[in-house]
Amino acid sequence: MLKKWEYKIINLKTKGVTNLVLSKDDEDKLNVLGEDGWQLVSAVPTVNGRTICCMLMKEKE
Repeated sequence: MLKKWEYKIINLKTKGVTNLVLSKDDEDKLNVLGEDGWQLVSAVPTVNGRTICCMLMKEKE
């Protein structure tokens, strides 16, 4: 039987003036999602560079 997946997209706002910097709160948010079974599969800065688009997935139950 094939595995079934579900996906989640979250956007994290960067905090740096010139660099893409995420905060401890962002780390905590990702850790909570990880505890719930979500796996981060991609993190890409948006065109404006002020947001990191994170794509997560987990196996459907």
